[in-house]
Amino acid sequence: MLKEKKGKIITITSMKGGVGKTATTLLLAAVYKNLNKKVLLIDLDLYSGSIAFSLNADVKNSIYNVFDDITNNRFKGITNGEYITHYDDNIDILAAPKDPRQAGKIDINSLEIIFNNLNSYYDVILIDTNHILDAHNMIAFEYSDKLVNVFTNDAIDLKGTKTFISICKNVGVDNLTLVLNNALDDRKKYFSTYDIKGIIKANIDYIIPSGVYIKNYDSYIMDGSLMKILTRLKTTSRRSYKEVEKLALKLLEISKKGDGDDEEK
Repeated sequence: MLKEKKGKIITITSMKGGVGKTATTLLLAAVYKNLNKKVLLIDLDLYSGSIAFSLNADVKNSIYNVFDDITNNRFKGITNGEYITHYDDNIDILAAPKDPRQAGKIDINSLEIIFNNLNSYYDVILIDTNHILDAHNMIAFEYSDKLVNVFTNDAIDLKGTKTFISICKNVGVDNLTLVLNNALDDRKKYFSTYDIKGIIKANIDYIIPSGVYIKNYDSYIMDGSLMKILTRLKTTSRRSYKEVEKLALKLLEISKKGDGDDEEK
């Protein structure tokens, strides 16, 4: 049983690569920063994680170093800053290993220690995963307050999403949020929303609108300019930003009273 914690653990996953999962994770981090929340990004895409790269962060140690120190009895706590990379005053990163050969060595016991060491120091912990149902992801699902499945208007993706929903039901997961990402490629409109619901046999909790698509997104990412992305979104489509903010607030179960004023439900 988890000890009492300050913030929420939110895991973002998908059943197929290339659905905008990491981009969604980063966008949520930017929104939470804008709401003055203290955020930790954990990159659990252990073999090919891109959170630190996307933010142009100078990573000294990664999640592998935590595991290595735990295994060799050198671990003195994760909050001493030795493992955490600071992006700015609101956002920290626990990066994936630089060398993918280190990924398979990280055991789930180390992940449990990591979650239990961090769960009282942040308002939000966002965990980015890969699209494989491995032991690392499963332990993250178990520790999560909210599990977010991002998917697109794509036949293969919808088939995988349907399967994932079924697995969650079978194992008793009741904290799943289904997010349809329409911002990845506006040309992909193979199925109507009604058709998608019929295919996955479930309702869609949130739709990231096509207006969230940001031209020159890659150039902002290469500069590590996370907040520039948010500013650009607010400038080009205030309505689309509000939709993303609505999702971010719902994941924390917070209603916004006004600019800068949040209220727990």
